[in-house]
Amino acid sequence: MTEIIHHLFNPLPNAIMSVLMGITFIYWIFSALLGGFDGFDIDMDVNPEIDVDIDIDADVDTDFDLQQSHVDITHDKEVEVADHVDVRQPSIFMQILEFMNVGKIPFMIVLTIFKFFTWAGTLLTTTIPKVVNLGFWSVVILIPLSFIAIILTHYATLPLVQFLKNTGYHGEKAIDFIGKEGVMLSSITADKQGNMEVVIDQDPIKILVQSTDGNQIKYGEKVIIIKKCDKENIFQVRRIH
Repeated sequence: MTEIIHHLFNPLPNAIMSVLMGITFIYWIFSALLGGFDGFDIDMDVNPEIDVDIDIDADVDTDFDLQQSHVDITHDKEVEVADHVDVRQPSIFMQILEFMNVGKIPFMIVLTIFKFFTWAGTLLTTTIPKVVNLGFWSVVILIPLSFIAIILTHYATLPLVQFLKNTGYHGEKAIDFIGKEGVMLSSITADKQGNMEVVIDQDPIKILVQSTDGNQIKYGEKVIIIKKCDKENIFQVRRIH
């Protein structure tokens, strides 16, 4: 027993990983006592998104005389429009997280598996006498072991990805409110937003709405949802006559 404890904390790589695994073990104990890991989990989205919003405000004065004698058309010149688009790629760190399936399964599960593989690697590697003799510098073995652990974590989490996908880890699909009818909970005008209530599967849901045609819609009137605004979580509605 004494030899096992000694090996868990000697040399330095073993001590580092044993402490980290101990912290992880305590984390899971608290998670179990508090009823699952949902309250502790970190929600991370590692999929890069590109949100391009192009507003073109052109004020064109069309009142002019075009005289053919003053028009010089040059055929040997081309107008080039910014053919290079600079798209920011995710960082290496985010790509590593994505490779380890972070976002597809809870982050703490991925981190725990990664730590376990690294910890197991240090315990095995430090049985080699040459590694033990490195002393403090034996900590450098954590670098290659981390890369190996990343690869092993990727394949070890693949079954969990499929399992959690089938059990609905990412939650229910977003509700499609378009075309749904409901009742106004407040009055709205062209420049005033308000709330409406729509019933989905016998569950009343309140959403923020605005008038699609700018006409006033009073409290208690029935409306139909026409579309969702592009930039905000607001829906446009029209009064049902």
